[in-house]
Amino acid sequence: MSTLEEAVRQAAGDHLEAIQAEVGRLPEDDRLVTTELTEENTARLLVRMSAEGPAGSQIVSALSPSFTDLPGTEIEWEVGTSALAEALGSSGPPIVVEIAGQSLPDLRAAATSLRDSLATREELWNVRSSFEGGPPELRIELDRAMADGLGVDLETIARVLQSALDGRKVTLLSVGDEERHVVLSLPQPRPEELAGLRFTSSAGADLVLGQVARFVPTEGAREVFRRDQRRVAQVTARITEGSDYPRAIAAANDAISSTELPPGLIVRLAGEEEERERATGELRLAGLLAIVLVLMVLAGTFESLLQPLTVLFAIPLALIGVACTLGPLGRPVGVMALLGLIVLAGVAVNDAVLLIAAARRLMAAGVERRAALARAAAIRLRPILMTTLTTVLVLVPLAAGAGEAAELRSPMAYTIIGGIVTSTLGSLLVLPCLYLILAGRGRGTRRTEAEV
Repeated sequence: MSTLEEAVRQAAGDHLEAIQAEVGRLPEDDRLVTTELTEENTARLLVRMSAEGPAGSQIVSALSPSFTDLPGTEIEWEVGTSALAEALGSSGPPIVVEIAGQSLPDLRAAATSLRDSLATREELWNVRSSFEGGPPELRIELDRAMADGLGVDLETIARVLQSALDGRKVTLLSVGDEERHVVLSLPQPRPEELAGLRFTSSAGADLVLGQVARFVPTEGAREVFRRDQRRVAQVTARITEGSDYPRAIAAANDAISSTELPPGLIVRLAGEEEERERATGELRLAGLLAIVLVLMVLAGTFESLLQPLTVLFAIPLALIGVACTLGPLGRPVGVMALLGLIVLAGVAVNDAVLLIAAARRLMAAGVERRAALARAAAIRLRPILMTTLTTVLVLVPLAAGAGEAAELRSPMAYTIIGGIVTSTLGSLLVLPCLYLILAGRGRGTRRTEAEV
């Protein structure tokens, strides 16, 4: 333990804020909020790093090769939640696979098979199951044929074990106004001595437990979750450094589809993926509602449907810029990018509104439609470019930021920058042509705004 602690101190350097070592089973204390069932020959090292220090995965990658060959020792690494996960309101490992069923043996077998399958994927590391690392258990298997022949049932076995392990309440002792149970107990037997416990059957035969039952040592479940009145086993994993979340999810789905599981079990991705799907659905609805509200405002302002439809065409033009920005950078369209798209739905139409409003005033003054659009583009060129330039310059620090928090804000900044640049170019070059096409199909090719 001291060797590992010293190695952690050297790897962390000045970025180490706190370190806590726990060796063996913790003593019973009423001040403890939670109780963990762990074996006695275990130790735990908790390390807290500063925000400027290396990531937890980097510390694990640097130290794990030095401790893989320790004889008779099993070392498990667990990295805490990141700033990104906390900002998104999620905690725990990013990859969580839930297996729902009723039979604990089936859940254990499925969790073990899926854990082994996920561990072979290079995109994932630190794959763990909710069944591993649990406390040791001694399972009692009754020999039905022998027990029926000797007149022994499960209730008799349970009473014998309860009396040997917990004692038996034999009477009540009255002390003043209080009554206390008197418990008769014997020296507690060791696990290997349970098979030799003697008892008398209902038929009066003198027997030992080993004649009618077998004691099988097994590993219990560390945690048993429940969802929708079904038992749930969890297999968790973290993303390998150098990989990204979409590739890790694809690897997890491939491992799930290629793993043969017992029938009757339901497997699904939970954790951050479940939160991402829910957030994506809500953001899609918010984006659709934003477009409808913008259309309503424009229709009420222009008192027409021609100009609002022309202005709204700036949004598809902005999507071209988003694709040209996120695609070469290899950034997926995540939650923050979707937030940027919703912001873009309101920002991208600003330049088109300036252009169409100026053209309407010129056409109302008697200027021909084509000439009015050309003159409006020239008049509004400087305000449009200044508006776009200030917006882009404000977002550049967010897009170019470094550190873990940049993963949270940079996708939104890149989305808005790419979209607003192409929407500006489209407002100056494409939207006037579209306005002429729509107006020509509506009421002719030469009309004033007063006639519209």
